[in-house]
Amino acid sequence: MGCSKPSNSVSKNSDKTVLATVNGQPISVEVFRKELKQLERKFRLEESPEFTPEQALWLKTNALNQIIRTMLFQQEAAKHEIQVSNEEFEETLMRMKNEYQDDSFQRYLDMENITRQEWENKLKNNLLIKNLINKAVNSKVSVSEGEVREYFDRHPDEFQKGDQVRALHIMLETEDEARKILKQLSAGKKDFSELAKEHSLGPEGARGGDLGYFEKGHMPEEFDDIFKLKINETSDIILTPYGYHIFRVTDKKTSQKMSFEESKKQIQGKLLREHQEKAFQEWLRKLREEASIDISNEVFAQIE
Repeated sequence: MGCSKPSNSVSKNSDKTVLATVNGQPISVEVFRKELKQLERKFRLEESPEFTPEQALWLKTNALNQIIRTMLFQQEAAKHEIQVSNEEFEETLMRMKNEYQDDSFQRYLDMENITRQEWENKLKNNLLIKNLINKAVNSKVSVSEGEVREYFDRHPDEFQKGDQVRALHIMLETEDEARKILKQLSAGKKDFSELAKEHSLGPEGARGGDLGYFEKGHMPEEFDDIFKLKINETSDIILTPYGYHIFRVTDKKTSQKMSFEESKKQIQGKLLREHQEKAFQEWLRKLREEASIDISNEVFAQIE
């Protein structure tokens, strides 16, 4: 929290009250309440319909942190003149809208309790953040051949593989989105990799959702049933604390020792993801450290 500032009680009519500022840019109580309501709705669906005082504080803190992070990203994008072109936005907009049939898009907006304009703004902001992170972080990270060879030599037991599956993965935020993806897969309108690139929240989405080969026990236990799938068979929706997941098994292997060439791509992907995540967290830490963030603790405490 930043410095505490005196304030009067925050009533329901005080939406314009400033809760915090990020580099001089204000965050109003109204903006905070909207973010908090979305987080509350998701929490009630996935966890519990009732909140303990600890859970309520956790939700409020996470909602405010999310707003601050988004604002920092937007400011950084403006500073470096990173934008979303009209062509990129319109192409993504049309592609996503085409996935909804009849009045299903409006039903989705109603369910999320957001307007069409708010949805479009959120989409554009997500594209902006994606472009920012790609330019500021991911484009500066690479993995050398030497790193790959060193990893292979230092982890011989990791390449004594038991039975393995190779799977494609799509991670989504809501069950409604996951069911729409399953419907499209069943209809054969788009292939799995294409949908993963367009919709998956997982880092492997850019690679068409390809997780590579993995053994049972190397993934969350919720995913154990994947090993029961046949090649080219698609899973049902699997719920974890991270979201809703859909898998498609593309290959299976019996126990074997993998060669360096067989392991190379897998190691490169693993190290690249680790390097990118480390670089992102360091970049985000510096971004927050260098920012001027002031939070009115009294206003925060009074918001229900």
